[in-house]
Amino acid sequence: MLVNFTFQNFRSFRDEKTLSMETASIKELNDSVIQKNLYRLLPAAVMYGANSSGKSNVLLALKTMRNVLLDSVKLNPKDDLDFQPFMLDLKSHSQPTSFEIQFLLDDIKYRYGFEYNRKRICNEWLYEKCANQREFNLFLRADDEFEISKTRFPEGIGKDKATPSNRLFVSLVAQLNGSKSMRILDWFNDCKYLSSMESYSYKGDTMLMFSEHLEGWKQALDFFHHTQLGFNDFFVKEKFFPNDGFVSEDHFSDDTQSKLQAKLKLVANLEAKTTHNIYDENGALYSEGTFDMHKMESEGTKKVIEMAGPIFDALKSGRVLLVDELDAKLHPFLTRSILQLFMNPKTNVNGAQLIFTTHDTNLLNLAYLRRDQIWFTEKDNIESSDLYSLVEFKDESGVKIRNDRSVQKDYINGRYGAIPFMN
Repeated sequence: MLVNFTFQNFRSFRDEKTLSMETASIKELNDSVIQKNLYRLLPAAVMYGANSSGKSNVLLALKTMRNVLLDSVKLNPKDDLDFQPFMLDLKSHSQPTSFEIQFLLDDIKYRYGFEYNRKRICNEWLYEKCANQREFNLFLRADDEFEISKTRFPEGIGKDKATPSNRLFVSLVAQLNGSKSMRILDWFNDCKYLSSMESYSYKGDTMLMFSEHLEGWKQALDFFHHTQLGFNDFFVKEKFFPNDGFVSEDHFSDDTQSKLQAKLKLVANLEAKTTHNIYDENGALYSEGTFDMHKMESEGTKKVIEMAGPIFDALKSGRVLLVDELDAKLHPFLTRSILQLFMNPKTNVNGAQLIFTTHDTNLLNLAYLRRDQIWFTEKDNIESSDLYSLVEFKDESGVKIRNDRSVQKDYINGRYGAIPFMN
């Protein structure tokens, strides 16, 4: 589970900012809080802000940290890193970008981070903290100098000399079968990012889940019925296209047949189907028809269906799911229903977390979200983005926001900033 994410000098963010999933000392919606040993963590966080205020860049920062780490294994020693600094002042472009994340794996909290520029890793560090113990460093890196714990990180001993300047040490140790390093990479790999405007990046997961009846497909069907999307049933089937490059399987050995079947799967197309009632001229139920989802259903319905795979996979596995513009094409009821899957402990039994951006102000209701789950982004006078939560916001008299405020009304009226300014 994600505890905190801190970043600096990334895209529209010049100064250091932290997105925290730790609870504040407030009492609202306590049933939704996830208790992990000594940690009380939030199942969801939502970000509001005007267009170009930087809210998507918060998610992109975590995605970029993930990509730099996971792609590190592919780099040649002289390859450039994915470096996207703040560009609207005279010095930030020559300063490193910094990422640090704190997350839980079983009963251990890891704190991992690095600073880098386009050409090299400037600093890298890894700490761990077991329950009821102090925090211990596993390794520290400053340029090409390493300090590695022999007792707590023996898998890293002797591997620092083989680490290129543009390669992350955790990635290299994981490639050489370091157990802790591999677990850290697995956590990042499980953290999924979706741009809800680009369904090609995630709808295949849903098609696979339904075609193979993977865990989660029944819950997804129940969700479709609960939200009354308008169809009776949904299913996926495979349609194979002719391939003149193959001849009859009878001419080949079992091993070759298996390989041919694998190739056939590569040219298979998963068809999504929905069923609807058919009525006679008197309005009486006559039969049930099956239709191509992409031709029959609305854009919003298709989006809900296509997002079901990563949503229910996150709930099943207790993963972190990042979604940019969750509300795009969706009715506010559907957006709220997706949020409730993570807020309800009966549907979120494994500690999954949803972090998303939206313009849907209907969610700005303390019956749906806690004050520490609501975040805002806004640019200052030099166009650098700020990130702050409702629970830490203070009004002009220095008083924090009470839990009996109409948050939606206050936001629309500009009380918390983070809205477009119209001349």
